[in-house]
Amino acid sequence: MEKVKEFLKFLFEKEQIAIDYGNRKNDFDKYNAVANEIKSYMNDTTLGFGLPVLEKPAPDFFYEENAPYPNPRHLYKISHYQNNNYGNLWACYVSVPNPYMDTKRINDCFIITEINGDLKIIANFGPDIDQPKWQFYAGDRDLKIDSLGKLQTIERIMEPTDDAWSIEQYKKDI
Repeated sequence: MEKVKEFLKFLFEKEQIAIDYGNRKNDFDKYNAVANEIKSYMNDTTLGFGLPVLEKPAPDFFYEENAPYPNPRHLYKISHYQNNNYGNLWACYVSVPNPYMDTKRINDCFIITEINGDLKIIANFGPDIDQPKWQFYAGDRDLKIDSLGKLQTIERIMEPTDDAWSIEQYKKDI
């Protein structure tokens, strides 16, 4: 689990850098470089951290030259599974990027496994906006959040506080 936590910490730090660069038009090329690097840790082109590689800068009104440095995502829980296709699989429950005003709710579940010796995100799930359930966002469509394999261990890191559904998911043995 420590290796997975370090991997997420690394990606969250890269995400903060990309968000910061994305606030300034003059850092457009730097933003794209970091966004490309983040994409290299995804196993599928549909996956990402909501940081697409851009073809051209956005209109000027989009940028905030003096925006505060972004906050890192919160990591709430990691569930380790033994999966028939992938072997070790980790479901990592995290917050939104750049959580504001100390908001603590689950926004994504990144599914991570080791591929050719490297950790990669292979799927992403998130809460369905219309009803309290998980929705597939991107990655390996064959994975189902409620049948990732045989549950091995759960490490609960930080309990969400701002959303009943997030708290329920945190406490569940999933």
